[in-house]
Amino acid sequence: MPKRTERPEFYSGIPWVYVTPHQARALPQGKLNAILYLICVYFIGIAILKFGLVLSVGAGLGVALLNSIWPFLTGLGLLFRVPWSIIMAVVSAGLTVWTLVRGTQAGLPSDTNLIPLFETMINVGILFYLIDADRPNFIYRHRYRKYSVEDPQDEAENPQS
Repeated sequence: MPKRTERPEFYSGIPWVYVTPHQARALPQGKLNAILYLICVYFIGIAILKFGLVLSVGAGLGVALLNSIWPFLTGLGLLFRVPWSIIMAVVSAGLTVWTLVRGTQAGLPSDTNLIPLFETMINVGILFYLIDADRPNFIYRHRYRKYSVEDPQDEAENPQS
């Protein structure tokens, strides 16, 4: 793995420490917690729900598969700790925002926009958790925040006691 420089994050000023995928999976923090399991179940459940709803409207099997394959693969990717599943969650949130905007521009009744509205709110919340929380960053991006920003060499040169 190439050595990455420890630069402070733009927003918080805290640098990241990068580890190998093997190291991340070996530690207990590299395992999925209850929140991540719920997120995986949510994406897979949304895929099954979309598949059933599209079939019940009378669309063909191909349309139902195309409509539900993205959240299904996102849920499986998150479950199996695949790094690119974070990007799929970003795209999934973007697709739900696009669906919400498209539905409101089509002049549909407001009750038909409630499902995409709630789905958008949940997907955006999941997205913020996956991008910003410590455990998803460790599992999917193989990095953790270095909260002690002091360099050990600086402490040895300038003791403050």
